[in-house]
Amino acid sequence: MPENRDLESNATQQPAQEPEQPGYTSPTAGRGSRLPAIFGLLSGAAIAVGGFAVRSLVRSVRRKINRTEADPVRLPSDTQTSSGADEPASTISANDIYVTDLQLAAAKHLRWLIDKIELSDNEFVAAGWFLSFAHGPEEIQFLLNGKPFTATDWPLPSPDLLNYYANIPGAGNAKFVCRQRFADLQEIFPDGYARLSVVNRLGEHRRSYRSAWFFPDPRSPLPVPDGARIARVIGTDNLESFLIGGATVAKRFESFLQDRFDRSLASFSSILDWGCGCGRLTRHLITATGSTVTGADIDADNIQWCRDNLKSANFEHLALRPPMPFADEQFDLVIGISVLTHLAEEDQFLWLSELQRITKPGALLLLSIRGSAQMSLYKQPPELYVALQRKGFLDSGLNTQLEGVLDDGEFYRDVNQSRDYIFAKWDKYFDVLEVVDALASNQDLVVLRRRA
Repeated sequence: MPENRDLESNATQQPAQEPEQPGYTSPTAGRGSRLPAIFGLLSGAAIAVGGFAVRSLVRSVRRKINRTEADPVRLPSDTQTSSGADEPASTISANDIYVTDLQLAAAKHLRWLIDKIELSDNEFVAAGWFLSFAHGPEEIQFLLNGKPFTATDWPLPSPDLLNYYANIPGAGNAKFVCRQRFADLQEIFPDGYARLSVVNRLGEHRRSYRSAWFFPDPRSPLPVPDGARIARVIGTDNLESFLIGGATVAKRFESFLQDRFDRSLASFSSILDWGCGCGRLTRHLITATGSTVTGADIDADNIQWCRDNLKSANFEHLALRPPMPFADEQFDLVIGISVLTHLAEEDQFLWLSELQRITKPGALLLLSIRGSAQMSLYKQPPELYVALQRKGFLDSGLNTQLEGVLDDGEFYRDVNQSRDYIFAKWDKYFDVLEVVDALASNQDLVVLRRRA
């Protein structure tokens, strides 16, 4: 299972009714392509969303919403009370409220995306966009490893972002380009990673990691997969996006575990990367811990590549449905990035039950879902937002990212779960501790614990 199938490459600009994800032309991208604003977004993981363009997903969602149903989804009226009586129309429509709510989620929790990283013999360059709706330019600093970049150009015009965040002040001037000169690469990658962050006048704090992005040292001896294998994982064959995505998830989760549970990654004896793809996250887990690390996925070809190239971990090919080839209570940490975002509801429950079987009492599970920040990034219609809150679980249809890899063409889907649904339904299998906005790149992170 590609671990971040909700990230996808940006395509050329489309009409307003089917917008592409915001991004900037990259000299490293293919002809006519656009470098994903961090892993596809950007991943979806779309972070387009796992295998087909965002515009295809939006069309699918609109067809789903427009379909005649016994219980049709409609936006609440702007001019009626709950009793149906007319009252003066508000100057702000219900649609505007829902759209703004989604956009604010991105501005507050996603905050920024990196579209381009360039590394020359003596200069490190990062470019992208940053949404600052509450702070002026004089209050914002872009940092590399905790220190200001040598030079930063921000804010710069970003008219394409107005198609996504028109209700956020400053969205039309959000682009940045940061440059850092260096004499030795160790200055950029002091612990094997470059850490990029944005702060206001209060500076960095213990939770700054939640919106930081990480780029791994290119001198790593670990092999990297080819473009076709990468594309099945993140929806684009761009190696840069693949590396940033895996590094960011690994480093954010490492800091989250320390912040929330006072535990390091190395404190877990047996870690499962569920939906490892071609090792986008696994490659960082095996270098950060001395733990037993296992990757598992339904993509047999990617699993074989991992076995051949990431030899410090174990890898298992999975059937589309349980059981997994693991013992009862084998793992004390499970990470699953954009896996449950692609399972039909009954399959979701089967896999949650299986995860319950293979985890130790007290084990932690970090599983990602599509939240408001990602919905805004996809520019999904407000009707979908309302329908999700009402129904809890929405299946938007097939996802074709693994077409030709899976025998069952109906298995791999695009789904959303609401927070109420997570707490109500997943609690049958685990203690649901919390849901953290946009921590899994642009997806929300569900934190679970196995009961004793």
